[in-house]
Amino acid sequence: EEEHILHYLYAIGLKTGHLVDLGAGDGVTMSNTRALIERGWTGTLVDGDPKGAKDVHQAWIDVDWLRKSMSLWSDGACDFVNLDLDGNDFWILRELLAGTKEKNRPSLIVCEINPVFQRDEAVVMPYSAAHVWQGDTYYGMSLAACEQLATEYGYTLCYLHAGINAFLLRNDHAEKHPELIRPIEYRVKHDHRPHPSDKQWQRL
Repeated sequence: EEEHILHYLYAIGLKTGHLVDLGAGDGVTMSNTRALIERGWTGTLVDGDPKGAKDVHQAWIDVDWLRKSMSLWSDGACDFVNLDLDGNDFWILRELLAGTKEKNRPSLIVCEINPVFQRDEAVVMPYSAAHVWQGDTYYGMSLAACEQLATEYGYTLCYLHAGINAFLLRNDHAEKHPELIRPIEYRVKHDHRPHPSDKQWQRL
């Protein structure tokens, strides 16, 4: 995703800024934000298990933590958010957008979706602060749920990379740069083993 993220940010005139990476891992391995930091961006990187990385804040990312931590980023604002939690992604993204003043909302958001649902199914994992991903298909939000949330808070779903990473561009940028809105190429796929049948979903 790094190349696509750089392309989008440069196209809208952001060569430096502040980023927030929730679910950053060690901040290097398979990172979507390391290239930006190496180019001078400041960053708030957070993960429940950063594997000893000194520049990644260790915290369990749930709604309560987020409500207390908005001040982690500069002046309450950030320019780019990367979100990959393998669980409560919908609820964390909703809390982040609802708790941020409209003028301070990020220009671009990249977030993982769960591709096991049909394109028009708005489905999410019910909120569970204690959720730990088990390597199966029980996590996150469908693409339709992601798009519905994006629309509610003034974003356009402009690109889907590798079938799982949704690019959400703030509407003012989308209106100025229609060339950045690409056809959404989506197909149902199962990249992980099936989850237990007793696990429930929430339809929006």
